[in-house]
Amino acid sequence: MKKIFAIIAVVSAAAFLFSCAKPESNPDKDKPNEKQEVEPVSLELTFELPSSGEKTSWVAGDKIVVHGEYAKDAVTVTLAQGDIKDGGRTATLTVDNLKPYVREDVTSTLYAGWPAEAVELLPHCFFYTKFNTTDRCLLAACNDAGNKFQFKEVLGKLTFSVDGGYDSFTITGNKKENLGYSQIQVKITDKEQIFNQYNENPVITLDMPAGAENTIYLPAGTEFKEGLMIKFRKNGAFVKALHTEDPFIVGNAQEVSFEDITSKIKDYDDPFSSDIIDLDDNGNANSYVVGEAGVYKFKAVYGNVPTSFIDDIDSVEVLWETWNDASELEPGCVLTSVSYAEDYIIFHTATPLHPGNAVIAAKDKEGKILWSWHIWIPQTAIQTGEYGGIMGGVIMDRNLGALVATKADMEVVDPLSYGLVYQWGRKDPFVNSPTALKNDLASQVGESEEVASGQISLADGIAHPRLLGHINDGNWMDEVDETLWSDDSKTIYDPCPVGYRVPPRDSNQPFWSGDLTSQTGWGVNNAYGWITIGDPVAVFPIAGYRDDYDVGGMAKVGARTLYWTAHGSEAKAAGADLRYDKGTFKLGSAPKARLASVRCIAE
Repeated sequence: MKKIFAIIAVVSAAAFLFSCAKPESNPDKDKPNEKQEVEPVSLELTFELPSSGEKTSWVAGDKIVVHGEYAKDAVTVTLAQGDIKDGGRTATLTVDNLKPYVREDVTSTLYAGWPAEAVELLPHCFFYTKFNTTDRCLLAACNDAGNKFQFKEVLGKLTFSVDGGYDSFTITGNKKENLGYSQIQVKITDKEQIFNQYNENPVITLDMPAGAENTIYLPAGTEFKEGLMIKFRKNGAFVKALHTEDPFIVGNAQEVSFEDITSKIKDYDDPFSSDIIDLDDNGNANSYVVGEAGVYKFKAVYGNVPTSFIDDIDSVEVLWETWNDASELEPGCVLTSVSYAEDYIIFHTATPLHPGNAVIAAKDKEGKILWSWHIWIPQTAIQTGEYGGIMGGVIMDRNLGALVATKADMEVVDPLSYGLVYQWGRKDPFVNSPTALKNDLASQVGESEEVASGQISLADGIAHPRLLGHINDGNWMDEVDETLWSDDSKTIYDPCPVGYRVPPRDSNQPFWSGDLTSQTGWGVNNAYGWITIGDPVAVFPIAGYRDDYDVGGMAKVGARTLYWTAHGSEAKAAGADLRYDKGTFKLGSAPKARLASVRCIAE
């Protein structure tokens, strides 16, 4: 066995291709032959194992799945002792009711997988063998012209032994490579071999067998670009860890052995307190809602993509904070501290908790911001409802970043219900007015806002979350990208919390109609600064917007308001453009450089 510090053979890129995409119902990009009824045949098949590796001998009772084009026609073969020859390496027997898959581009017509209990074929499987999650050796093969199947291992493995009586261990790559998988889908024909791996998790956690070598099975070609960390748990807590930095690859049918690592493991200094609250329990996002004082953590991943960890983070900081009012603020008024450990952002709220908003930024060694996240601490708990289906789904009772919900009563609205505002397509927020019906800006502490002299790039917007792209009646960004937010699904730049998204444009829904005044529950009162619609009514503040003609200042507070949809088109994007001063309340469009409100809808 090779030690980890030896040179590991690299699997040829021509032999194995890897994809992190989810499997499609038709994984073969070529058009299938027109479906023709295939008559079942009986064939004498020979199954041959690799000469080396984990499985080198057939035993009576081994089950193999053999299939052609369709899963419904697959046959499960059970080997008997009389079928096994050559010291166990081959097995030959006649198999009935086979339906070969005939194509002009390949000679092989049948495909096989072992063990049968780990095979879970797609209904239209073509020449792909799909394996479900399993922690053991997997084999796949195709037949040649003589109906012989030469099996090949699908996985590699990593092994080690350790003394200490630990309960379990967790393994992660230092670059958060995807290790855990829900399924492996393999294409092996006489023309090509493709091992498509479908990964979901960069962390593998396994129990420790008593007195046995520990084995981790990994998809062929798994690469640890900067080594790995193995943490050992005892009595519910991590107590020891092994950390390596040397890169290596676990190739197909290869074993990488650390051998005995007992002398190499070190005491583990756990950066996470026992009472830390994990905000990732329900998923990842660009913004997180916090409702009580405490210590919190979330994965340092690109927004809404739970397995896309951010490389090269050197430091994190609270970039800016606001109470959404005009108070004179000090640093730490919302979040007292923030740190980074083991690919998690960890932050402490103020104690006692103070309602407000804050943005946390992750930086590289040169101080460049790699990504940023919004922490939203409402004053009152967020409520949700359909409000008569005004947007076609469940929505929040307040604007994104608002500390309270707006009330439709005979008092001037609370400006804490205005929330934050966004240039279309951006994930990072900016403040609204702290004063009811006035064009002010809420106070902020931390890095100051800056207005660019013109349009900026998407990369500039990410690296400078406080920078506003500026152009009159147009796009803040210097190129057109209509996919930053999307009608179809939540995007990487969507600013809404976990489980919510910027609402899609749908003119069939009351709030996105050509005339909101004709809808159930419609009401408007500019003297007190609110709009209602729906049954029961949802209330929207007439919160104004930050104008593209004077980026940096509020405009039309108490006279107009604009709510973005996820639908963009070149220089402008769709939104509910509600103008009391003009008497028009309808779905319209506005320049993407304008900063408008967002009312999040459930995904």
